[in-house]
Amino acid sequence: MDEERILKLLREALENLPLSWPRWLPTREAARYSGLSAKKLRELARAGEIYAVESPGGGKLLFDRESIDVYFLREKARLQAHLELLKRDRVC
Repeated sequence: MDEERILKLLREALENLPLSWPRWLPTREAARYSGLSAKKLRELARAGEIYAVESPGGGKLLFDRESIDVYFLREKARLQAHLELLKRDRVC
């Protein structure tokens, strides 16, 4: 699966996501939303996989919900691409 196709799928999926959660989530809410631990969220933010900023009062992180969604969609696309390669090579 080429990168352009992955980006197209990601854009289409994002357009269809319900917006019932606020865009910026404190750590606890981001963990609840994503199912990831607070530690994993911070690791992903440090690695640039998701976007987080310090809250205006300082000391607390706010995570961008859309970047969390993109992270999961990107991971899904990577897994699908990997499975396609395995099927092509008849490993599965």
